[in-house]
Amino acid sequence: MKALLVFLLILSGFNAFSAVLVEENGHPVESKRVRTRFERDGFDFRRDRKFGVGLGAAGVLGLAGPQIELNFSEDISWMGGFGFGPKYQTFHMQIKKVLRGRWFLPYIAGGFARWYTVREDQNFAESTPGFLSKRFLNEREKSTGEFSENFIYPSLGIQYLQLNGEWAGASLYAEVTLLIDIDDFVSAATGGLGLIYYF
Repeated sequence: MKALLVFLLILSGFNAFSAVLVEENGHPVESKRVRTRFERDGFDFRRDRKFGVGLGAAGVLGLAGPQIELNFSEDISWMGGFGFGPKYQTFHMQIKKVLRGRWFLPYIAGGFARWYTVREDQNFAESTPGFLSKRFLNEREKSTGEFSENFIYPSLGIQYLQLNGEWAGASLYAEVTLLIDIDDFVSAATGGLGLIYYF
């Protein structure tokens, strides 16, 4: 009889302890954790992780370069970066508006970019990307290698976010951009790819 009483006391204590671990305000904590993990979307992710660093290729960066992103809110962020191409440098900054999604977040962006050289005596008859010399540089700039092109641009893109697991925080993006020369409104379409890790 004593053994049964001790067993019942231990069992009731275990049940009370389990209730503390499993319930919070009448809701199971474990099920809340699982639900949060699997129903978390890109906006939740962007609210938690405000700062990203990464690398981009092509697009507004020229050939390639590093970038940073600051998430002001779940749907608005600022992004900036420095890039380079054969014999020239670039930098850009933009405001990005993200549309809601879970792992895949479409976005639109608008910004400013500057492509320029820091030394002369370079020939830009041919350039990488090709539209730089074909669309934006005049004959003097091609022959002297001295230019400074200022662009405004809209972008349309999609970003994949890894929301959980060992790679949580990693993301990949692809975008198309229309570079518009501020001086004469000549334009050229380009595309970019990149990866960003959010902290």
